[in-house]
Amino acid sequence: MANFEVTRDSVCMGDDADAPHHAEFSLETTLPLKELIITILDNYRLASVASPIVHWVCKINNVHVATITVTDRSYRQIDFEEDFIIELSSMNQVHFKYAC
Repeated sequence: MANFEVTRDSVCMGDDADAPHHAEFSLETTLPLKELIITILDNYRLASVASPIVHWVCKINNVHVATITVTDRSYRQIDFEEDFIIELSSMNQVHFKYAC
């Protein structure tokens, strides 16, 4: 098990009220990276915006690991980066950067 501190960018002034939108999870580090990110996304809300397509960059321990595309506020596609090395520790930082 490892701890994951999750934050995300704010998308508008009203969204700044509880920035940086902090959450913490304890998750198995034996999960494949894709399943780890899906588990985090299933338990952490990315902000919705008026745009029909929104892109978020996922960084774990400052390494760009994936881009999440959300369409119509319901469907998400996760595109994983190639050729990156990420080392997980007992405490890990996950940040979703608003990319639109």
